[in-house]
Amino acid sequence: MSVNVGDTDDLMMVDRPASRRGPLFPYLMFAPAFILIAGVSFIPIGYAIVQSFFRSSTLSLGRFVGLDNYSDFLFTLNGAETLKNSLIFVAGTVVLAVPFGFALALVLNRPLPFRGVFRTILITPWLVSNLVGALLWAWIGNPQYGLAPYLLDKVGITMPNIITNSTAAMTSVIVASVWAATPLVMVFVLAALQSVPGDLIEAARIDGASAWRRFWKITVPLVRNTTMMTIVLTSLHAFKSVEIILVMTSGGPNGATETMATKVFHEAFTLLRIGVGSAGAVMIFLLNLMFTMAFVRVLRTEHGA
Repeated sequence: MSVNVGDTDDLMMVDRPASRRGPLFPYLMFAPAFILIAGVSFIPIGYAIVQSFFRSSTLSLGRFVGLDNYSDFLFTLNGAETLKNSLIFVAGTVVLAVPFGFALALVLNRPLPFRGVFRTILITPWLVSNLVGALLWAWIGNPQYGLAPYLLDKVGITMPNIITNSTAAMTSVIVASVWAATPLVMVFVLAALQSVPGDLIEAARIDGASAWRRFWKITVPLVRNTTMMTIVLTSLHAFKSVEIILVMTSGGPNGATETMATKVFHEAFTLLRIGVGSAGAVMIFLLNLMFTMAFVRVLRTEHGA
């Protein structure tokens, strides 16, 4: 089979640009995405840090006040209480959502009939916006016409009022947050479970290992990194959650469910104290950053070991 000169020249023209791209070509390809991310993430974060040192009620910088906005947010505006509420809300979400999501992933990893249908149904809360989910749970827990108080009353149980009872209010927003976060954990863990080598499980079974031992000694170590990643993602999502609390309790009763994120929203967009709100947002960013760095350090330590 012969190749004419024209075809050879065409092949050379295809290969030639790749050799002439130069060392800057990868950076030029990366530049549009970097500019977009910088425009919607890095620049606003940087401006919020700058604005947190100024007393302003608009997006323009006002009078420089140093660390006064930070002290106001933490000490004069019950910021320490909102930090405690945030930690309770995040801990409750993670402690419940991660085991539930892990358990659902284990069930859906088995060859069940209509498994695809169940996966679609269980992932729905993740696809629904937080606002819609919050409205749904606010209706379910409403003390006057909610579904949960009605069903509990049928069995002789009086449900505490989520509007006036502090414990019931915090419990209700945690339940709504767990409902929204569990599918994310389920999807990640299920993907990790499907990557576990079946031959390894079968070999352990043939060697006489029990189902529990196979799970604890083989499955758990192989999905540990994915599980830890879901813990971080769930924590970050819960720490900055605003819609669920605003819709269901508005931070009440008496600030019992007001978190740092909802306080930032209140200070910046209700009271127009942009500087104080920016200070709170920066503190949330730093807390999330420290938590993520601690997670990365744990992973590096495990891989180094």
